[in-house]
Amino acid sequence: MFVQIVLKLSELYLCGEKKILDILFIDDNHQLFQVLKDNFSFVGHYLFYAKNTQNAFSVLEKEDIDIILLDVKLGNENGVETLEKLKEIYPCIPVIMITGYATVEAAVRAIKLGAFDFVSKPIDFNTLCTIIDSATEHKVEQKAQEGVSYDLNGAPILLQSKNAEYCNVLHRAKQLAASDITILIIGENGTGKEGLAEYIYKNSNRRAENFIKINCAAFPESLLDNELFGHEKGAYTGASSEYRGVFEQADGGTLLLDEIGDMPKTLQAKILRVLQNQEIRRIGGNETRKISVRFLASTNKDLPTMVQEGMFREDLFYRLNGGMLQIPPLRKRKEDIEDLIHHLLNRITDNTSLPHKRLSPEVLSVFIGYSWPGNIRELKNALLYAVTISQSEELMLEDLPPGIEVSGSQMHNSLSLVQQKEKELIQNVLRKTNNNKSEAAKYLNMGRNTLYLKLKKYGLV
Repeated sequence: MFVQIVLKLSELYLCGEKKILDILFIDDNHQLFQVLKDNFSFVGHYLFYAKNTQNAFSVLEKEDIDIILLDVKLGNENGVETLEKLKEIYPCIPVIMITGYATVEAAVRAIKLGAFDFVSKPIDFNTLCTIIDSATEHKVEQKAQEGVSYDLNGAPILLQSKNAEYCNVLHRAKQLAASDITILIIGENGTGKEGLAEYIYKNSNRRAENFIKINCAAFPESLLDNELFGHEKGAYTGASSEYRGVFEQADGGTLLLDEIGDMPKTLQAKILRVLQNQEIRRIGGNETRKISVRFLASTNKDLPTMVQEGMFREDLFYRLNGGMLQIPPLRKRKEDIEDLIHHLLNRITDNTSLPHKRLSPEVLSVFIGYSWPGNIRELKNALLYAVTISQSEELMLEDLPPGIEVSGSQMHNSLSLVQQKEKELIQNVLRKTNNNKSEAAKYLNMGRNTLYLKLKKYGLV
């Protein structure tokens, strides 16, 4: 087995207590992925999988990845070359290389090329967690120095929407914010549920107190119970001191139960009692503690159907649903897309060192016509990608990520005569070199990274 399983619950818990992370694992070894995924889910982190470079970029376009784990030996691909491509387009995401003893030299080379660190096989999970914690701290420090705000990861809300349905949601949200009524926010991934929850909090009477968020899908049941209710000293092996759960942390303020639809059925009864009585009891304790918390909940699930199927408690559903707000997906808010684009482009400029870019009419047309399955989060990632690789003051069709559908006629019309000639030259050289990228790059007198970006730019990969 490649991973040494960590048996002490307390050690696992310590690994994940700083921040819930979305981690991308790039390796052709699916068995290793499954083992790591189980370990990471135990500490509250989520592991995405990509078996090759192409899959990795597909994930990165749709998800807000915090850390990348990349194997030096990536099937038929070279992990170090993949690292170069990743750092070219996603320079702020720390990359941790995974290496066998025979490839430590390659890992050291990867460090010089921008990898944060490397871990050797067989992987010790505690060691990996320590490196991940260091990488996360480094990322926060780096962003603070560069003036980059983590707000960039959120899905923004437009307070001046042109969409009637969304305007109604905002109007009702502001009305409901004034009371302590429990609100259930429903919407697809990436629609801005957390942003709307924060909007409610900032317009509430509790805005001067804590706003605490917990993702109910990020923890296995035992750790979620602990995170919610806390524990007394000695409650279980490794509980060397008392711990205040999020219910206590939010006392006097507001608590968002994010992804409430993923709450284990066995915990739902305990949550219901807290909502009804505003009191909790820590794990391992006998004392009942009174709290004063305003509850918000969000989900992308169909809770009424889950109630009918016995997967979600009916009484909890009605208790949560003091006021329901349903955010429409971006595909139903076409009239807001242009304003969202301008808003996001300004935020990218303000929060990064990237230059401000205008949007070409062709790109705007594509964006308005696209279905955006990942909603505002996908739009934000697409713009960040395009701004990063764009070589001009205006974003063109060739700057868009591969996942955005662009017709051949649109792409052809957007290319200048010089660009069309360059594309034809690259195609001819690739034919002459039997698609050997290294040979083609030498022939064209450009680096492999430059060639790779041009291949993506012209839709040749």
